Amino acid sequence: MSMARLLAASLILLAVACGSPAEQAGPPPTPDHQALLDGLVTGPERIAPGATAYVSGPNGTWLGAAGLADLETRRPMPPDARMRLESVSKIYTAALVARLEQDGLLSLEDTVERWLPGLLPYGDEITLRQLLAMSSGMVDNNDIVRAPRRYLANVGDPALRRRLVRLAERTETNPALDFAPIWWIRLAAWQPLRFEPGTGYHYSNIGYEVLGLVAARAAGRPLGALYEELLIDPLGLRATAYDPRGPIAGPHAKGYALASDRAETDTTEIHPGVGAEGGIVANAQETATFLSALMRGEVVDAAHVEALRGPALWAGGSASGCAGPAFGWSGGGAGYKTNVWVSGDGTRVAVLLLNGRLDGGGSDAAAQHALARLYCSA
Repeated sequence: MSMARLLAASLILLAVACGSPAEQAGPPPTPDHQALLDGLVTGPERIAPGATAYVSGPNGTWLGAAGLADLETRRPMPPDARMRLESVSKIYTAALVARLEQDGLLSLEDTVERWLPGLLPYGDEITLRQLLAMSSGMVDNNDIVRAPRRYLANVGDPALRRRLVRLAERTETNPALDFAPIWWIRLAAWQPLRFEPGTGYHYSNIGYEVLGLVAARAAGRPLGALYEELLIDPLGLRATAYDPRGPIAGPHAKGYALASDRAETDTTEIHPGVGAEGGIVANAQETATFLSALMRGEVVDAAHVEALRGPALWAGGSASGCAGPAFGWSGGGAGYKTNVWVSGDGTRVAVLLLNGRLDGGGSDAAAQHALARLYCSA
């Protein structure tokens, strides 16, 4: 196999924590919550083996589940099933960075060079605020997997290029191989920026990995400890953890890749190269607890909540079609799909977790539509 084909085959497995802000949706009809979940996991058009959802708002609170958590054992999906949040983890990372600024340990106007000298050749041009808002111009790992030959050709260090090829070879043999996200960053450092920082928008998982390194450096503690100390423990979240790669510790629903014919492949442990971009594992209710607490000012102060609602993260939210702006994110990996929406005051929230994803993300629109129906019913 040629080097380019090898990288394409191997690295495509690595860029699994992709996602986006919540998309706009029109006002859907109020659903029967259980019937909605059942429809996502049954029949020829099912999009996952199992699902859980949590909804809370003016009409009350509902927590439910459908389908299976483990296809081998046929274990039913419990309502409190833990799954990878994928790129919804970026909300946790953004809140963490905002909290570190609130505590005086860094500033969102700091450059990457200020904290990680020499990491990026343009590190003195990119601020933390730009990384948060996806306006840094940095390449995304999904860009790389779509054209590996082009991006690898930009690597001017032959030794690094050889190491990247070896990593791709090992990953092809073992898709669940654990490697640190620094390898994405090192590859990205050789790529030109897509635009001058602050002048455009381009989704970048790698930019959030840089934020994770900055947070750890600024606080002088490992990233996982920071999530626990500043976000997880204060809110009493017992099922939430930073568990970015490899096997998931503790009880969890298995994740599956679904082929176009809906044949399932267990991809639970395929999550290499992921850190601050998509490393949180949680259940639906605790995810909603975090989102509501964040909006109510229980995680960071009011000024930082306002900054996160603005260009630092959500850029004002999306029109929910039923209850004003909704602030949220979606995340999709090799075997999990997560969608969340929360109101600006935290009083309305909906979380949908799926333990499956169609190859190529073909089920993402259906998941987003289901999330919008749940949110508008809250």
